[in-house]
Order: sequence, then C-alpha cells, then structure tokens
Amino acid sequence: MLGRAAYQNPFILAEVDRLYYDANSKPPDRHQIVEQLLPYVERKLSEGTPLNRITRHILGLFQGRPGARRWRRHLSENAHLPGAGVEVIVAAAALVAP
Repeated sequence: MLGRAAYQNPFILAEVDRLYYDANSKPPDRHQIVEQLLPYVERKLSEGTPLNRITRHILGLFQGRPGARRWRRHLSENAHLPGAGVEVIVAAAALVAP
C-alpha cells in the first residue's frame, strides 16, 4: 500500500533519508525537488523520451498544496505537445506557491 500512496503523493517519502540515515538533515522542499529533477529530465529528453512519460510520475508532487491542481493541469495540457521541454515543468512549478 505504501507504493500506491507514494505514487499519489511522492512527497511522503521526503523524510525517509532523515529518519533512517541522517537525523540532522532537512528534506528538500517540493520546489527544490523540481530543480533537482531538471537535469535528469533534460538528459532523458535528449535521449528521445517524451516529456509526458516523465511528468506522469510527478503529477502528485504538490498533492494537498495550494496550486496543486494548476500544477497537474499545466503538466497534463502541455507535456504531451511536440517539442515540450523542461520549461513546461518550470512553468508548472511557478503556478504553485512556495
């Protein structure tokens, strides 16, 4: 059941490293996670992976936060378009309050 919960709201795993490995570390916030994800997305895009195959796994990142619906909608409406790149993710993140 944890797998289903994590897929719907992946941020629930943000505390795992702190809990099990480094009690003094602070987990990144959701916007930091997006920033850290961008190089991976760029690499996968350069390999020919369509953006929507990546973004479908991060739709729930802002689950329960103000602006989460705008985040999901922007990704859903734009990630499948030809030539869609990391700018789609950046623009979607800008729709969610920090």
